[in-house]
Order: sequence, then C-alpha cells, then structure tokens
Amino acid sequence: MIRKTENRNLFPTPLPKHHNPALNTDYFTEITKKILNDFYPKHCPNPECNNRVLDKEISTRPDLIRCSQCRYLTSRLSYTPLHHFKLPIWMFGYVLYESLIQYPKVVTATELSKRLKIGYNAASLLKRRFQLFASDQLPKYKKLTYEVLNDQFKDFLLPPNENRDITKIMAKKPYTCVDTVVLYSAGERASQGRKRYRHSGQTASIYLSEKLGGRQVGTLVQTIAIKQGPVFFSSVANQKADTLGPLIKEHLPTSTPLFTDQGYPWLWGIYKNHRSVNHSARSKDNRFRFARNRWSKNGVHNQVAEGNHRVLKTAFAAYGYIKPKYSQMYLNEFSFIKNANVFGLDVLVESCVSDDANNGMRCRDRDAFAVNPRARQREAVRIERKGLLPIPCYHFSQIAREQPPLSRSGI
Repeated sequence: MIRKTENRNLFPTPLPKHHNPALNTDYFTEITKKILNDFYPKHCPNPECNNRVLDKEISTRPDLIRCSQCRYLTSRLSYTPLHHFKLPIWMFGYVLYESLIQYPKVVTATELSKRLKIGYNAASLLKRRFQLFASDQLPKYKKLTYEVLNDQFKDFLLPPNENRDITKIMAKKPYTCVDTVVLYSAGERASQGRKRYRHSGQTASIYLSEKLGGRQVGTLVQTIAIKQGPVFFSSVANQKADTLGPLIKEHLPTSTPLFTDQGYPWLWGIYKNHRSVNHSARSKDNRFRFARNRWSKNGVHNQVAEGNHRVLKTAFAAYGYIKPKYSQMYLNEFSFIKNANVFGLDVLVESCVSDDANNGMRCRDRDAFAVNPRARQREAVRIERKGLLPIPCYHFSQIAREQPPLSRSGI
C-alpha cells in the first residue's frame, strides 16, 4: 500500500509552460518590466492621486500593476507594443537582450523558436513585437541626431573650391554619407531572361518584368550614415529626388557636411556643404579603365554608407528573404539596435531630457558619436556581467538583483 507522502514523490508538481532551466526567466522579466516602466509608464486616472505613476506590483501577476494609494488596477501591457501579449513577458526581455548583444548579427524567428521552445508563428509574432518597439523609439534617435548635428555644424562651411583637399578639415568631424543599396534583387532568370526596360539603375533589379506582372520582389534601401555614429535605413520605391529628398532633409540639417556619389546632383541647391565623388571616373592612362581616385578624391567619399551596407547585407542574409511590404519593420529594428550601441538606451527615457543633477548636462549635448571610442564608452550605459566584456546599452545590472543569465546563448 502506498502512503500519501510517497504518492507525492511519484507524481511531482508539473513544470510551468515554456520552462527552460538554461534561462534565468526572472532576470528577463525584470528587463521587460523596466522597459515598460521607463518607456510606457502607467498613471492613475483618479483625480485624488494627482496623475500618480502606478508602481505597486502583484507577485503572482507580472502583467498587472496598481496604484499604491487608491489600489487602482490595470494592465502594464495595454496600449504598448505588448498589447494583448499572450506569451510570458520575459520572452520580450530575452529578445531585446539577445538582439543588443548579438549585433551585428540578427535574431531570427527560427532561432527564437528553437531557444524559447515555441512555435514558429509565435516566434515570428514575438519578433514583430520587438520591431514595433524599435519603430516606436527610433524617431527619438532621429531627433537626437538632428539636434547634435545642428549644434555642431551651425556655422560650419566647407571651402568653396571643390578641388581643395578637405581631409584635415573633416578628420575629427562626424560627417554624413548617403547612398542606396539593393537587398534581394531579382535576376534576369526570374524575368525569363528578359531585361526590365521599365526601370533604370538599381530599381531595375527589384521589379519583375511586365510579362510576369511587374511586381516588386526586392528592397531598395536609402542609407544615411554618420561617421562612427548612428545610421538610418529607409525602404524606398525609387531613387527620384521627390522620394529621397524629404528623407534626407528630415534627418539632416542643411549645414551638415554631406558626402555622396554623383547620383544626387539635386542636393547642391539645398546643402551648402555637399560634396560628391565620381565612381565612374576614367583613368588617363590607357592601360587602366577606371581612375585610382574614383572611390575617394580630396577627402570626399561615401565609404561610411558603403561599410554599413556590408553589415546590412551580411546580417540580412540570415533571414533568407523578407517581403518588401515588411522591409521597413526589419530596417527599423536594425537601425534601432545599431543606434542603441552608439547612444545607449538611457537617452530615450523622458527623465533624461531634463537637466541631470549629477553633471548638469542635457543628453543631446553629449558628444554621443565622437571620434574617440573611449568617449562613447564613457557616455553610453553599459551591461556589466561577470565573465563577459561590457557593451554599450541599457544598464541592466541595476535590475539584475539576483543571478545573471547563465550564458549568452542560453545554453
């Protein structure tokens, strides 16, 4: 006969769903809570509480939060990128954490499905939640970059002689490079061997021929990259001035030193510090086809944008293929992670906009993308973990009160 005490050992308590002993779920739960509290704070609607921030937690319900004065209860996920989120909230913190530390590698839905032990559709929707959060916070980086460039190049003017070497002038300044790149282009085999005469230039490789319907299968990306600083990617349909002009003017002040190739002749009347380099310059020597200075001439080049194109292509190769209608979501995610490694996440919090009591400095006045890498490391908030090198991003060590994650790979 089996006693009741022995019966308990034969039938142990079942583990909770999505349990993974290799992951510290409490740590990632605290990350999600901190992100929601800092970026999407909840306020009490009762007039007696005077718009009080809800800070009272419930131990058994991490998705709820209440007022410590009047006991008003609401969901901390409502009207945020996690609205109607059905998975455990620690998974969002895991995606954020892994995306930041794995940059420039991207975290795919297949990887999330295997590591978190969830279905592919659930992992894809989880990644889409993170993309919504990145798209929501990216305009703050754009505004911060615009203000820093406007302050630094307020009265700046390049020499009027375009043939003068400006290498020494721009040696320690965060100049901007603009260029376009094609992702997932369609070859001639996809168009049954027929060339696409409807479009010219790079747009010819992202559309099918008219015989096959002429739909868009590739992605054309407009890149605005700052030397040792942030980068912004935009999915565009063509390379016309009416399409690219508003994007450049929205991101950059008119006094910014702007380097491009010769595909942007219409920028001369807008940006007084615009310089271009001819990538098709012919060599004067008959033994060679192209000139030696067709990539950089008199200190003018767009290699900053080209370097980001290499990183973008290498990272997006992990996806295999993305549809053009979702391309802006993926580009916003990649831009957000890159800029978070430059600025940090602390500058996005509203309290950081006001004067800091420690140094009396506004966040936008920091030389966030200085030439000296050590200056960026001092300004950016870092992750501090034993056994791993610290990296610039959100200060997660404040919320890791207990044990940190076991490993970066979750194994």
